[in-house]
Amino acid sequence: MYPYKLDRNPYPSSPTPTLIDAQILGGKRHKDAKAALLSCISDLYSKVSSGSATDKDFRLVTMIQDVGSGKTHLALHTRGLSQVSDNAIVSYIDMAQISPRSMHSLYSAMLAGFTDDYIATLRQHVVKYLQNKAEREGGIAKKIFNFGFMDSITGKTVADKAAQLLRNELVPNYAAVSETLRKEFTPVEIAIIKLLIENKFRADAQNVATLEDIIASLAALTSLNLRFFKKLTLFQLDEFDSDKESVDFVKAVINSHLPATVLMLIFTPSSYDEIRKANVSVFDRLEKANYKIDLAGSNTLEEIVDIVLEYLRHHDSTKSFTAEEERDLAAKVRVIYDEFSDFRNVRSMLNILYHATENASKRDCASIDEQAIDETIKNVYPGLRIRGSVMDVPISDFIKIRRHCNDMQSLESGVRTAVRDLVNYAHEVGVVAMPQSPNGKGNGVDIIFNDPYGTRVAVAVVINKDHAKSFEQISNTLKSTGFVDKLVILTNANTAGGSNGNMVVNIDRCKMIDLIYFSNMYKNNEMQHDDSQRALLLAKSIRLC
Repeated sequence: MYPYKLDRNPYPSSPTPTLIDAQILGGKRHKDAKAALLSCISDLYSKVSSGSATDKDFRLVTMIQDVGSGKTHLALHTRGLSQVSDNAIVSYIDMAQISPRSMHSLYSAMLAGFTDDYIATLRQHVVKYLQNKAEREGGIAKKIFNFGFMDSITGKTVADKAAQLLRNELVPNYAAVSETLRKEFTPVEIAIIKLLIENKFRADAQNVATLEDIIASLAALTSLNLRFFKKLTLFQLDEFDSDKESVDFVKAVINSHLPATVLMLIFTPSSYDEIRKANVSVFDRLEKANYKIDLAGSNTLEEIVDIVLEYLRHHDSTKSFTAEEERDLAAKVRVIYDEFSDFRNVRSMLNILYHATENASKRDCASIDEQAIDETIKNVYPGLRIRGSVMDVPISDFIKIRRHCNDMQSLESGVRTAVRDLVNYAHEVGVVAMPQSPNGKGNGVDIIFNDPYGTRVAVAVVINKDHAKSFEQISNTLKSTGFVDKLVILTNANTAGGSNGNMVVNIDRCKMIDLIYFSNMYKNNEMQHDDSQRALLLAKSIRLC
């Protein structure tokens, strides 16, 4: 059993999306992008269906964003949607896998981008069309199936012969095919129909000699899709870049305005900029795309959290995933996102959660806990550390402390206690003299001690969400502590300096967690030699000694 009562790990393990993984789509920006693409297909389909489309019914869509932002995932996701499959035939091409690039290799990839099921179904439609022609018109159309006198005597029908053709048990009369179709189809369309009948659809890439031939074949293919399926054709070119052959090829496709077609180009901002530098005319066409989908912001925390939760919701068939568990997991994702810039993209975060889910499952945990995340990062990303942590806080402890000290009141209370513990520890190891609790109340001082030189030092912790209040508190503390030689104020108010022996030290959240982690170890008598050295280094970093 997996966490949250799931029967399988909801997160994908593949470094690139698969069709199965792509069934799930989370994140507002991804859903908005999906809506834009569906709007494009719906709009064009309605115009084609009503006969009111212009410019040969062609649309250009561009999708742009950084690596790992979910562009490929979104492209694959749309293939499985009924709004797309009901209205369009899709060919998906990963251009990163095409090498060397040439007009023939690109065209071959576009043919390969269609599924085998589509090709088989189109072949059946074509043979059925020819069968109907033979049954209605007889004559030359019947010769397509080599239907003769003996067939009539033995009781065979044209339908029987057509079935034989589909089972590859009959070689058709291709001259009769050309003669039968020449009034309704173009020569290029007839050539593709012959290849379909022959079960050699993808061999057309070997039959074309020029770029003009390729464009003609693509136009013929999209026309056949419209005729036999009453559907648009959607070409998705993923990883499109500034390669000269690719750019020239796409320029020709755009200029040709393929009928009833949507061309979707997917690239990164850097590739887009390279295209701008390499070919101004193509860049101009991309800038004028009918739909420009920019996934900017798809790697924000809010977007990633929604995607993470969407995977769980999708696989939660028993509806056991509670709102409290959603908040708990979102809080853990936030810590990972905030502390590790390496994981601020969808792909990396999903990889962590896949491994963390496996880890939690092996330990029979009801949820993805801090230990699962800690062990995942240690095992899958060895050497990764919390930025700026003096105490080398384990990921699991870091996450726990951050979550437990989420509000300013508990955070300030924890830091005050930790500072007192750190000064006491410094005294125990002989670095400072015996600390004292401040006698006066309301002066904001947390602890007083003498340093090795006899200087009387007071320490005050001032942490507020409202920094204006922090400045006011610091000012009041400075005025009320004339009984010491030196005052150290630890604050998050983003101020620094001091005068007359006073010192204001800025401490960030990471430093606060270091302090609280030390305090926990100190109270539980868990201090080791290395921890002792780190604790004294921490004390020096905040000017306590």
